[in-house]
Amino acid sequence: MKHLLVSIVSISLFFVSCNKEKNTLKDVNQAMVNDSLEMYKKLYDEAAYFSIDKNENAQKTFAPEKIDGVMAKVVQDFSALNQQEGGNPLIPKDANGSETKLNKMSVINHKWLIVDFYNETTTGELLIKYEYAPNQTTQFKVIDMVLY
Repeated sequence: MKHLLVSIVSISLFFVSCNKEKNTLKDVNQAMVNDSLEMYKKLYDEAAYFSIDKNENAQKTFAPEKIDGVMAKVVQDFSALNQQEGGNPLIPKDANGSETKLNKMSVINHKWLIVDFYNETTTGELLIKYEYAPNQTTQFKVIDMVLY
């Protein structure tokens, strides 16, 4: 009877020990996930610092208009340039005459946007100044270009 009781107690202690180890591992994993999420949130905030979405001073320059409407119009006016015959006049042409395509565009503040483009022979980025006017077509001017 003593052996049976000792065996039951030993097995119970073993299961309790395993369960504690499992909970500890689960807690460590949860802490690592939380730390990772916090790190990526900080990285995103750092990367978004130079974005119209986070730049309250730039957003105030468009008041009383809502920033979403202003940005939609700026993007729409820029996209209209892509529809012109011969393509967007702001984007460099390929020497072979192949089509140049936009990869990404980001609005930095109330005056600048950056565009990433590519074609068969070249990739690059443009820093573009824009002048927004509510009832007119947005005006664009290339400030600088980087070719790769």
